[in-house]
Amino acid sequence: MTNNSNLLSPSASLRLCVKILLALFLLAASSPAVAQTSDNTEPLRMACQYLWSQQAEDGGWHSEQYAVLRSGQALTPFVLHALLAVPESICARPKDGVGRALEFIRKHVDEEGALGHADPDILEYPVYSTAYAIQCLTAVQDDPSLTKENDRELISKLSSYLSMAQFDEAEGFDTTHAAYGGWGFDVAKGRGESGHMDLAHTRRAVQALRCVVPTARSSDFTRAELFLRVVQRDPGALAVPHGSSRYLYSADTVPFDGGFFFSPIVEDANKGRFSATLNGQAAPHFRSYATATCDGVLALLAAGVPRDDERVLRAAEWLRQHDDLTYPQGVPIDHPEPWGEAIRFYHYAVRSEAYAALRWPESWRSELALEVARHQALDGSFRNEASPLMKEDEPLLCTGLATIALTYCHSSSSER
Repeated sequence: MTNNSNLLSPSASLRLCVKILLALFLLAASSPAVAQTSDNTEPLRMACQYLWSQQAEDGGWHSEQYAVLRSGQALTPFVLHALLAVPESICARPKDGVGRALEFIRKHVDEEGALGHADPDILEYPVYSTAYAIQCLTAVQDDPSLTKENDRELISKLSSYLSMAQFDEAEGFDTTHAAYGGWGFDVAKGRGESGHMDLAHTRRAVQALRCVVPTARSSDFTRAELFLRVVQRDPGALAVPHGSSRYLYSADTVPFDGGFFFSPIVEDANKGRFSATLNGQAAPHFRSYATATCDGVLALLAAGVPRDDERVLRAAEWLRQHDDLTYPQGVPIDHPEPWGEAIRFYHYAVRSEAYAALRWPESWRSELALEVARHQALDGSFRNEASPLMKEDEPLLCTGLATIALTYCHSSSSER
């Protein structure tokens, strides 16, 4: 006869099963959801649904985590731009969702033609915000249900602000200044004083202005090319990065490897860091790294530089030699601060944008889609838990970056 004294009663067994299932559910809810399907559109659909679910009553997207992103002036055009690129066959947009977001943008444009100045105590990335606002408004300009009568005038006003914010002669910069032709957080702080400025802001401004004048050449683009030569360490650059000027600078010794660095003004912003030598020889330079090089390629193409230009070809070759999709190569892995991990999702996004723009021949779409999707939570969101240094632990920002990457992974239709 079997001894049943240690067996649970039916009701106890049921309670145990319920507890086990609940524990498994809670464990899954707190862990990234790895895609179990070969359909790469599912992670993208989930990400979009999450972003739409976070749209506020005023039509904007607001950070609950960072004060500098709380007003929605920066997040709203960024998130909306990412969502507008997603086909509705993948994720249907909620009724009036786009219209309410556009209205939020329109209401927050100030007299200068910028977003980001609403709070006098917090500057909310005016150049970034304004550039994405232009791209959102131009993306819907052929849809009469989404446009307003004065949108063309508004786009012109926004564009005028961006042109004014470029560092040029009008603000006391000449071609020997390392910031000349580029953009920063906002307009110049004073005559010849740029404040924070970098390649990422420059890329967004150039792309936005290109949306307004799709084919024309303009002085804005010509000046931008001069700045891009500086951050690519091109032998034809007319200016010297500030960090390099502390050393004996010679264009013959500074390496032109095709890659880009981030800023010739804010030394610590360069995540590839600084090197005074190359192969044992004096060669002061900021090292190239992957995210900056992707931004550089996109800025060159937006400025009107042909794909067969040496600067584009050399940048593409640098990316081919540094093709790790999981880590932005060129960023040291032994730095005390984990910059490579901090820009993980930015790397996914700009890598996908650059590959699409360069019409990359490799099978990167499926590989990158799987890499991105493995970080997705069950609610469709993304959050960079590795480091808060670049605010990628903010789920709206991080999910927006992931959405950009997954959109470009989805189809070649997103090629520029």
